[in-house]
Amino acid sequence: MGFRTKNMSVVRFAGAVAVLIGAVASVSAQDYGFDWVTVGDPGNRDTLPEETPRWPDLSAGGVDYEYRIMRTELTVQDHFEFVQACWQYLPPDQRRISSFLGFWIRYRGGPDDPQYYIVEGAENRPTEMSWRNSARFANWLHNGKVNEQWAFENGAYDTSTFGANGDGTLTDQPEHNPDARFWIPTMDEYVKGMFWDPAKNDGDGGYWLFPHSKDVAPIPGAPWDGGETNAGNVNLPYMDVGQYPWAASPWGMLDGSGGVREWIELLTPDARSRAMHGSIQYDPNHDIWDRVDEWLAEDPTSARGLRLAAVVPSPGTAVVFAIVLGGPSRRRRLG
Repeated sequence: MGFRTKNMSVVRFAGAVAVLIGAVASVSAQDYGFDWVTVGDPGNRDTLPEETPRWPDLSAGGVDYEYRIMRTELTVQDHFEFVQACWQYLPPDQRRISSFLGFWIRYRGGPDDPQYYIVEGAENRPTEMSWRNSARFANWLHNGKVNEQWAFENGAYDTSTFGANGDGTLTDQPEHNPDARFWIPTMDEYVKGMFWDPAKNDGDGGYWLFPHSKDVAPIPGAPWDGGETNAGNVNLPYMDVGQYPWAASPWGMLDGSGGVREWIELLTPDARSRAMHGSIQYDPNHDIWDRVDEWLAEDPTSARGLRLAAVVPSPGTAVVFAIVLGGPSRRRRLG
């Protein structure tokens, strides 16, 4: 009986390990292969007027919690997976338009059989989609990439609210649900991740004027020539994300300049547009649009870039996993 009891203990332990391995794998899967950076220093202050001379009343960037944000803009390949999953749940007239596909995803068939494909070589370039489809993308991730209609319709944002009043104001839900796991970054989250540096001003903290941890505009040029952005009047091929690792924000975010303009969650005060930030490749005015105090507004059905924010995973599961792994070793030593 003693032998049987010992083996049953091992079996129970193995079962617990299997469950915990599954839990840890599940947590890992929630990253979906994206490269996330964690933005810390909770409780930092907002921008000061002297840090935003072109918009002294901006007062943004203060965030009281840790969060994650994508290191680079969403790529065409990751967008393509969403397109293949979501198209069947959209009205036929929305299945082949740029607000859904961006520029690098194309189609060969009709609306009932679109046969999507990626332009050769464009897989890792930054992609674009509408704000509303960005919200659907966040919902899909929140719901574990389940390929059912409900998974695209709620989670981070309730898409049933998407619409407009007779005067042109939007009825869209203005902010993500409090329990969202993935969402379009708020203005504060974006400003903090891209411009706030706790080490600036001799450790007192401060905001850089530009998104590459400097107060002067990024230098246009090829990365192999020491450039800092593909924005500006430079003759460059279309480029993949993350080509300027030395031009990072204080938290490690890349491509704050160039690539594509990025959606922000903020609904403008007139309730007609969503905010976006940054310059695009070849943009001759990147020295203006890359600044912390310069913002644009756009109809949420227009196609722009996306960089999602997310919760910071709890370390609890991994800690419990380590404790359980240690259990049988101690038991063997005591025996």
